[in-house]
Amino acid sequence: MNFAERLADIRAQMQERKLDLLLAVHDGGHFIEKPNPVMVLSGFKSLGPAAALLHADGAIDLIVTPHWDAERAAEFCPDARVVGAEDVVDSALAKIKGNVAVGTSGLRALPYAMASRFAAALPSARSADKLVFDAARTKTSDEIANARAAARIAERGYERLLEIARPGMSEDELAVELKWCMKTLGAEDNFLLLCASSHNRAVQPSTGHRIQSGDIILAEITPSYRGQLTQICRTVVIGKPSDELVCKYRLVVHAMDEGVAAARPGVAMAEVCRAINAVLEAEGYGEYCHPPHIRRRGHGLGFGSARPGDVALDNTTVLEPGICCS
Repeated sequence: MNFAERLADIRAQMQERKLDLLLAVHDGGHFIEKPNPVMVLSGFKSLGPAAALLHADGAIDLIVTPHWDAERAAEFCPDARVVGAEDVVDSALAKIKGNVAVGTSGLRALPYAMASRFAAALPSARSADKLVFDAARTKTSDEIANARAAARIAERGYERLLEIARPGMSEDELAVELKWCMKTLGAEDNFLLLCASSHNRAVQPSTGHRIQSGDIILAEITPSYRGQLTQICRTVVIGKPSDELVCKYRLVVHAMDEGVAAARPGVAMAEVCRAINAVLEAEGYGEYCHPPHIRRRGHGLGFGSARPGDVALDNTTVLEPGICCS
């Protein structure tokens, strides 16, 4: 699937729902599990609040803030009518003329100050979140290529961690080095959790804690490349690992491999989770496969769409080709 085919699918759904216009809005706060409807309609990752308006005839208006980012947006989206604005709400509403049927996407994730203004100005608008994010549940060929590039950057970041992690170095110093390394490789952003302890209970943001011999470093490395995210989770021991740690690490790797093997088109996410849990339960760790210890084994991620959601026992979403999760 390519971007044009995705937009054609969205327009067909608009016609079926008798929508003349689709308004997508995002507040500019990018997070790995926060879908961005503006990216779905335009492919553009904004610096600040942005809006995209898709008309029934296929024309797209893209409104970006700050206003000086319009040049970059126009270069990235040559087919869109780009407007640089100071206030995305006023500029978006100015594009809506006459008595048209409007569907909205992204309003529920906006700050109240923005969402309330759209709601007051468009009292008859209908939510189109499902329409937009269903269309983006599978990646385009370009998005898949960018996600693979992000994965290569993540692995290079991990290699850098192995090169420089040492006793006496603080978690913060290590995190900064990794982020800078991946930035130089093309990552425009990076969601990084990194912590070190002899007994980690969960992965956490880095602190001033100084790494010691025997510490176990947990890292979630999540670079973004051209708007696509890839996350890798890695465990590193400072010094020689104990035989017990080697054994348990092999166990969780085996569990992960079983989950990957189960992740096939037509399989529900719940079944992927069960495949992972089965390995751990067989070794007596069944208690730790459920709350309060853990709720999910992974999750969908992406600025465009976070489908298919959590790798969890209560997720009945069926996997399709082109879906991406971590």
